[in-house]
Amino acid sequence: MSTNLGPPLEKGIWAAVIIAAVIVILRVFAKFKIKRFGIDDGLMVLAEILAIVSTVFLTLSVKHGFGKDLTKLARHDQEAVLKYIAIQIPIVTFSTTFARTAFIIYLLPLLGTNKYYQVVLWAFLVIQFAGNTVSAVLPLSICRDVAALWDPEVALTTTCGNLKSVIDFAYYSNTFNSATDLFLAVVPAVVFWNLNLKLRIKVSLIVLLSLGIVAMVASIIKTTKLTSLPSITNIGASGGIELIRWGYIENTIIIITSSIPCIRPLIISSVRKISSGKYSRSYELSGPFTGRKSGAHPNETNQSRRTRRFKPDVENGSVERILDHSQSAHTSTSVGGHPDSPTFSTPGITKQVEISVISDNGRPAPETRNY
Repeated sequence: MSTNLGPPLEKGIWAAVIIAAVIVILRVFAKFKIKRFGIDDGLMVLAEILAIVSTVFLTLSVKHGFGKDLTKLARHDQEAVLKYIAIQIPIVTFSTTFARTAFIIYLLPLLGTNKYYQVVLWAFLVIQFAGNTVSAVLPLSICRDVAALWDPEVALTTTCGNLKSVIDFAYYSNTFNSATDLFLAVVPAVVFWNLNLKLRIKVSLIVLLSLGIVAMVASIIKTTKLTSLPSITNIGASGGIELIRWGYIENTIIIITSSIPCIRPLIISSVRKISSGKYSRSYELSGPFTGRKSGAHPNETNQSRRTRRFKPDVENGSVERILDHSQSAHTSTSVGGHPDSPTFSTPGITKQVEISVISDNGRPAPETRNY
């Protein structure tokens, strides 16, 4: 009885891809909520779409026997498996490349004015993007007729380049990817440790982003399995199961760990709404002269009201908010202000005071002043 490793592989990868999709959806929702959707988010959405597409091709290959001993499959099944593998590997390579690029773009503005970090990040971005692009396209262009990758008859009648050169370049690009994953796991730890954040927030962000080390390990293992890639000249008994498995692990880990920091503000906001539900009941007091109401407690000072109102923003924990140098603290408070007040539209506290002046003849002359 032959072992079929295809169905377990398919189920596991679909589970990981679905989890990554949920995280990316939450990321997009969080970014739209704070009006900060950018290029990095668009690239991450594209990376997730490509991951889903490549998994569809993996499913098709499993239906034709991928996971079994390919040498024992019927010829049309062998050709189908080789064809779908030849399609899905470049797609998942581009997906991983876009996800890694999105994370680098996300980190760039967080480094502030540190030119050294920015130059190094740009270097990693360009080199890994170019290397992975070549690594994904080169196998499809090694033969004049791309069908030679899965059809033996076409392979006999067309001209192909040196397959060893393709494998050697794949070793180079994957090695550089591993180095990039290590760098992206270490640099955020250094950057976030120096931020003006609570210790627990620092530790949580560093732990989440340092999970990129797992992506580095997956990239290294995948690199060691390059020679097991199924091809016309190398059907192989294993069929490249380990190569496919670790390729998808690397892909989904990068998507998930790069997106979790972006949804943290959304999680905090949701928790606050739930936990503050029992405090949502309030009684407003009428302001003098206007009939307007204020939500302040009668025994609460102006300073405590301002602290209570703006403290959540300070403790938000949003990396974007903390590191956005274009933002500045701004407090606008109006207490009992009259709409006719000349300073009503400006920030600050508007106070209306009525003063009675007693003249020499004993008759009061009422006078009203606005401050």
